[in-house]
Amino acid sequence: MVDGIKRVVVIESTHWHAPLYYSALQARDDVKVVGVSDSAGRTGEEVARRFGCNHYVSTTEMLERERPDFAFVFGRHVDMPNLASALIERRIPFAIEKPCGLHTADVLALRQRAEAIGLYVAVPLIFRLSDTLAVLREAGGTLEQGSFRFIAGPPQRYLAAGVPWMLDPDLAGGGPLINLGVHFIDLFALLADDPIVSVSAGSSSRMNGLPIEDVISIRLLTSGGRLGTIECGYLFPSDAALQRDFEFACRMERSYCVSREDGILVRSWQEDGSVSAKRHPARFETDLYYPEFVRRVLDESAAGAVPFAGLAEAQRALAVVEAAYLSAAQGGIAVDPRTFEA
Repeated sequence: MVDGIKRVVVIESTHWHAPLYYSALQARDDVKVVGVSDSAGRTGEEVARRFGCNHYVSTTEMLERERPDFAFVFGRHVDMPNLASALIERRIPFAIEKPCGLHTADVLALRQRAEAIGLYVAVPLIFRLSDTLAVLREAGGTLEQGSFRFIAGPPQRYLAAGVPWMLDPDLAGGGPLINLGVHFIDLFALLADDPIVSVSAGSSSRMNGLPIEDVISIRLLTSGGRLGTIECGYLFPSDAALQRDFEFACRMERSYCVSREDGILVRSWQEDGSVSAKRHPARFETDLYYPEFVRRVLDESAAGAVPFAGLAEAQRALAVVEAAYLSAAQGGIAVDPRTFEA
């Protein structure tokens, strides 16, 4: 860090989430982006021009030459463990896109290495910054039952974005569950505050004809008997006006919260036995929260704070993903996700 300015790098800029970070980085007077790497050779030069910095094909060369104080890590899921390892080895704090790897064991190894040296590592489990979480928290108590559905646009959008690897399970780890479902696994686990001990799932690849799932439905059961269901897929006829189908319903201890087009309806039991109803405005477009993620992690790392979401949470979510894929492959049998974290 020179004159109080944190030197930041962007690793593997050819990722559809990377542009969501740029405006927040440019808005910081205490941050200078000094390098952009892009081994795919698609967006790196343009992004580097935007920040007035150097462009690299090799992340290793960029880290050696630029000596950053912080990194934002993107890239293919299969490459994430090696990219993260390079930063841990150099003791460079970073934020890394989910799922952080293909397997729980990879993320566990990263977590153990980072924790051993006290290194800051954040993961954008973005619903932790959302209006949705704020309203559910305000409703009070723990989550007793939750149902979440998130159906995104068709997989061809990843071809258009220049990331065809997202449709290859050997490179991406799977389809919508590992890409989208991790957010709702994390949200359920956070609100239930109870270990997930059983996962069962069913999936289909019939409609899009790809080796990744088109749609998957999973059931989560905690040690205390709390129940969650998550359905996600690449099926929605999306366009610029409407990109996805998203809805949820959550039973909290004394209230029932359900998504509506204009926000969240909360129906609560009062002390006298009556029921109150209130609509809360909520922004469901998750892209809106990434600038806040950038601000949050830069401030947390500068203050020496613990990340609001990190490798421990990514590890827990990925264990559930692996359990769900195993369950679906074996006809929906129940699988304990903790076996993947041993």
